[in-house]
Amino acid sequence: MGLKSLRLEKGWSQEQLAAISGLSDRTIQRAERGETPSLETVRALAASFDLSPAQLRDLIETPEEPATMATPETSTPPAASIPAAWQRVILAAAASAAVLTGLALMQAFAGWDPELLPVAGLIGVGITATLIFLAMGRAKGDDAGE
Repeated sequence: MGLKSLRLEKGWSQEQLAAISGLSDRTIQRAERGETPSLETVRALAASFDLSPAQLRDLIETPEEPATMATPETSTPPAASIPAAWQRVILAAAASAAVLTGLALMQAFAGWDPELLPVAGLIGVGITATLIFLAMGRAKGDDAGE
């Protein structure tokens, strides 16, 4: 379904959609012709139709080939296919890097004693990783069986 079809479903003219979205008539015309809209345009149009930008893109973009024709080489797995355990490892590693970077900056600019950095780093990384694990466990439920 294109943007024009979505607009006509609401019974709006291009001018009405432009007024509702705060965009120009010309921007609406370009978007309906299939020109790639900017992120701000997509956000404004999505808000006009009471949709998220992703939902709007899904509705107005037409696939080049049917989904049943997709070959395994061209399809990519969704991000959700990463096991929760690995998501936690990646998140903990990123948090650890952030904590250690913060400690290095404190040593460089605040004059912290370099001998304290390993101890403070281990404590900071441990606390951060523990909080992340606890938060993810509450958000996703117990998934220790993965």
